[in-house]
Amino acid sequence: MKKLSSILILVILLFLCQYSYAWPKKQKPALYITAVNPFEDKNYDTQIVLHSVFKINSRIYFLIYNPKGFKSDYIKYQIVKQDDKAFVGGYTRIRNKTVRLKNKNYYCDYFVLSETGKYFLQVFDITDLNTELAVGAFRVVDE
Repeated sequence: MKKLSSILILVILLFLCQYSYAWPKKQKPALYITAVNPFEDKNYDTQIVLHSVFKINSRIYFLIYNPKGFKSDYIKYQIVKQDDKAFVGGYTRIRNKTVRLKNKNYYCDYFVLSETGKYFLQVFDITDLNTELAVGAFRVVDE
């Protein structure tokens, strides 16, 4: 009886493991940070080139894409600077902006930074400000 129950449990576990790959996975939103406007280029042969280093006082475009759509009509994005000289913590919030979405699946905007350093871009859904949808890191350098 023990062997039969053990074999039955093993078969059930193998069945669940085999078909767990076919179950839909939770897709996270994608965050693209680039130096060019993703909607200006009409050439379909090119693709969005992601950047992590930008020149000072240049436009930094970002696009957040959520395949399932956002929960609400508003998202919040924050630009945070990491200060290398700070002993503890060392993070300064540069921009904190709430925007209304025109499209349910994506949002695109740009910003300009005039100081060099390490930065993070965090995007939140307005319904849950404790969990970020996406985070991207980049650096601003002198010419």
